Amino acid sequence: MAIITISRGCFSHGKDIAEAVAKRLGYECISQEVLLEASRTFDLPEEKLFASLHDAPGLMERITHVRQRFIDSIQTALLEHVVKDNVVYHGFAGQILLDGIDHVLKVRVIADMEARINLLMQRQQITRDVAVARIDREDEERVEWYRSIYRIDANDPRLYDLVLHIGRLTVADACDIVCRTATGKSFQATPASSSALLDLALTNHVKVAIKDVCKADIRCRDGIVHLRVKGQKIKASGVAGPEIQHQVQDQIRDDLYQKIIGLVSSIPGVKEIDCAVDTPYTV
Repeated sequence: MAIITISRGCFSHGKDIAEAVAKRLGYECISQEVLLEASRTFDLPEEKLFASLHDAPGLMERITHVRQRFIDSIQTALLEHVVKDNVVYHGFAGQILLDGIDHVLKVRVIADMEARINLLMQRQQITRDVAVARIDREDEERVEWYRSIYRIDANDPRLYDLVLHIGRLTVADACDIVCRTATGKSFQATPASSSALLDLALTNHVKVAIKDVCKADIRCRDGIVHLRVKGQKIKASGVAGPEIQHQVQDQIRDDLYQKIIGLVSSIPGVKEIDCAVDTPYTV
């Protein structure tokens, strides 16, 4: 049992390989479906979720971190989808969104530019110039997306367990290699790796659930959620005395605690909540 992510440039046969691998192994094959799940679960516009994985963020998005909030929602939906294992994911950024899980096999599929151009021309009946422009644009956007958000080069082979060059290697050859690797001992789920995946999925869900309420340090282990919220800054009143100020601070802390407990307790898989909220401080 494994999870396979397939990263590829557009028109490099990555989708074909993903579908062939899933069919041979009897795995589920997913891509854009995870956007629909995130949209339904977190009540977010599907088009904005798609843009968050496709377009590089503008200056305002970088300042407000709006893009990261969408990506966190997508990552949460993906993690909760793959906890059952036996999944091939060929959507965007799988090698990043599922990083750190030992039984995830990360594959990169590449192809020569000329082969990609010919494939696009054939599939969409367009001219060579149009095909070249489209592939160049898509490649540039993906490079900028990874650079601006994660400060990495998506073509760096160190991000992957396998890099397959489709050319002399056919789609069938690539399928054979991925299947043999995925069914080998190195990428089989263990109790430890499965537990780590469940913990990561729950941690992400809690993070997204409270994102509009506060920031918190979150750790999850076997369904037990540990949260630590640092004291919030509040503006001191020049009218109220110290006793009233303390009452207000305590009320703010208690209200925040209750709101967090209400949101987190409704998340599937949560067994226990250990939540500490520091007292707000005046400035």
